[in-house]
Amino acid sequence: MEIIISTLISVPTGILTSFLFWWWFTRRLAPRIDWSDLMAAPPETAWTGTDHDMPRIKIVNTGRRHALDLQVWAQLRLPHEVDASGSPVSLIELPTSVTWLPRLQRQSYRYVRMCLGRVPPGELERCGVDPSTDLPTLLREHPDAAVRVYLFAYDGFSGARKIFVSPDYCADTLIIGAFEPGLALDARPVPT
Repeated sequence: MEIIISTLISVPTGILTSFLFWWWFTRRLAPRIDWSDLMAAPPETAWTGTDHDMPRIKIVNTGRRHALDLQVWAQLRLPHEVDASGSPVSLIELPTSVTWLPRLQRQSYRYVRMCLGRVPPGELERCGVDPSTDLPTLLREHPDAAVRVYLFAYDGFSGARKIFVSPDYCADTLIIGAFEPGLALDARPVPT
């Protein structure tokens, strides 16, 4: 009888403590990255002819520790009629200004630029997009199109890895302007 009672107590206790440890581990020991809700593109008057002219998003490490070994991957999603393969959307890997960061210090930020000009022209033509177009124009011409960014990061202390998925950036979330300085995720449009 003692074995049954000890089993009935120890099994639920073990499950509960495992759940509490998992919750604590994923909430407290994993990195924390916040995304800007908007994508900002500099005005044409400020263009330099480099990647700095590309639309960008802002990421901020709001965690307690450094985020390590950050990997950034972006995807351009172009919905269309169902094609011969049965797919209602074309996915294009969108090169970014940075694909890997060794460290993002706590309470620091980084801009990630979306470089549509680096996509092979054949890939864009396959989706019915003019290869000479820029990303703001593409998003305005295809209102259902969106950019989604994925970020993988390790916690500097625990080594816990977490994946972060951005909100979808589309024509409605694109502004011509700049982000507020510092850790703020707000962007301000250029006065017209």
